[in-house]
Amino acid sequence: MTFIKPFQAIKPELDEITSPDVFFGEVKKNYPEFYKAGFFNRMSSESLYIYQIKSEGHTQTGLICRIPVKEYLNGDVVKHEHTLAAKEQKMLLLTLERQAMVKPVLLTYPEVGEIEKKLQQHIKDLEPTYEIHFDAENQLHVFYAVTDGKSILELQELFEQHVPKTYVADGHHRLATSALLHKRMKKKKMPPETYNYILCGLFPTNELEIHDYNRIVEIDSFSPMVLMALLSRKFNIQLLDEPRKPKGKHEIVMVVGEEWFSLVWRAKILKKYSSTLETLDVNLLNQEVLSNIFSVADITTDRRVGYIEGPKGIEGIQEKIAGNEKAAAFILPPLTWDEFLEITNAGITLPPKSTWFEPRMKNGVIIYGY
Repeated sequence: MTFIKPFQAIKPELDEITSPDVFFGEVKKNYPEFYKAGFFNRMSSESLYIYQIKSEGHTQTGLICRIPVKEYLNGDVVKHEHTLAAKEQKMLLLTLERQAMVKPVLLTYPEVGEIEKKLQQHIKDLEPTYEIHFDAENQLHVFYAVTDGKSILELQELFEQHVPKTYVADGHHRLATSALLHKRMKKKKMPPETYNYILCGLFPTNELEIHDYNRIVEIDSFSPMVLMALLSRKFNIQLLDEPRKPKGKHEIVMVVGEEWFSLVWRAKILKKYSSTLETLDVNLLNQEVLSNIFSVADITTDRRVGYIEGPKGIEGIQEKIAGNEKAAAFILPPLTWDEFLEITNAGITLPPKSTWFEPRMKNGVIIYGY
């Protein structure tokens, strides 16, 4: 069951910020200094915040709130990816330094008409509390504060009644860090409110998009000829005339140097596996290629494996491997919503960085201070 709570947000002082793109790009590193310098101030009352991200011809709407850490610990917030130990440790130290969550965890849930109707009604009735325009993406981020007790209670009741579980779209490491801090502060007998909540953005599935999340692998131990021979045991391989992404499930596109290849799993490989999880291309790649060919024992710690998010497109992949003859890029098809929900409902976790969801919330646009 999802218990949403209002909070006393820390918001940016936009009159002091001349370039949102530059300023919010630096918040992740410099929040404590920015806060001390007066670039942020705490709002006067606890509120829920309706959050809209407006792009050209497209608007995505969600709700910013806090939820109890115990919802994550008891499984009502359902994760689908493993986390990287080194990143968890780094984020723990950063959170302690900031004494704040500077970016909400992105959670999703199956669409609920009553909730969507209520949010749209508030948007119609309220004036924006503040707006931030980002030139780089040509996006407008708009926040509406829901402050009156009756409206807050109505939204709380709707989520309790209609959203038994939420699913992590982005922020597995922030969630894991929040759980570590909660346990740590509980042992130190800190005040009840301290570290007991997670800042999150709740967006229904119809407001989100799932993209691919791709791998860059160091191949210095293999010549291109040997690599292609090993891969041919697992794939039907075709040289592509031009760069592209996979056309569908069970095709992976590989880039080595300036050459692009279509890799389609051989039938004998697919016959080895049966469940939806096992036959996801990200898992097949991990087992049959990264583990069996490159001897990657632990994808969460092996530095030979890097990642690049799908929305960066073909150009982003080309830029990432340009001039690196010792690297191969593997471009994966994205998960479908049916696959995502089946996996998460089954309590199964994927390897790190298996999915990339949009919208992406930015550091510093709304903050929960401890």
